[in-house]
Amino acid sequence: MAEPSPEAVRTLVFVPAWNEENSVAQVVTQVRERVPGADLLVVDDGSTDRTAERARGAGAMVASLPFNQGLGAALQTGYLIAQREGYEYCAHLDADGQHPPQEAARLLEAVWHDQCDLAIGSRYRGDGGEGPGESYRPGFARGLGIRFFRFSLSLATHQRFTDTTSGLRASNRRAIELFAGRYAPDFGELESLQRAVRQGLRIKELQVTMLPREKGSSFLTPLKSAFFIFKGVIVLVVGRFRPRDVEEAKR
Repeated sequence: MAEPSPEAVRTLVFVPAWNEENSVAQVVTQVRERVPGADLLVVDDGSTDRTAERARGAGAMVASLPFNQGLGAALQTGYLIAQREGYEYCAHLDADGQHPPQEAARLLEAVWHDQCDLAIGSRYRGDGGEGPGESYRPGFARGLGIRFFRFSLSLATHQRFTDTTSGLRASNRRAIELFAGRYAPDFGELESLQRAVRQGLRIKELQVTMLPREKGSSFLTPLKSAFFIFKGVIVLVVGRFRPRDVEEAKR
């Protein structure tokens, strides 16, 4: 059987964006170059600037939410559109330009070739799967949260993860159906991985390059990181005792 390609299967690449008028057009252009057979959607999460206009001008479809609802809602919107429009595969990446689109193409290759149901781009996975990648060094506050969530999620799922909050992912139809049904508004990355493991999805982490932030800075401080960790623990505990999705019983 011939291996799938972007020309042979319906693939959607979607980009959640909130007030990213300075970078979204470049991201759209680069994704079209790197994944030429895929359709491209920008989910405008209630932006108050020209994000939607810039995205359309670069050739992307745009789904605009009426007001800012957060990353989880924007991601679920992308998965819902992928589900309802019959896409077999999808990928998503950030709109700020930190995720090189060629890395999204690499993740799509993994799901196209049935190596996994869900491919995660890891900033911290070294070539041997243990050490951090060379392209990204978090600050102290962010690094503290990363290490804690890595340990907690791995403990909760009995599966090793190195990048639990990665915004660079690719999915096949099974993962699309799962995340279209529910995607947590807070800590969606953690909750979605926990659910994916419980549903028996095959998950694969791939080391990816992450570009440095060109504009703005992280909102995390040590105090905010502590609160962030506390909320993350609550999400994992609730997810541990939440009933499994009906989708699992059908498989």
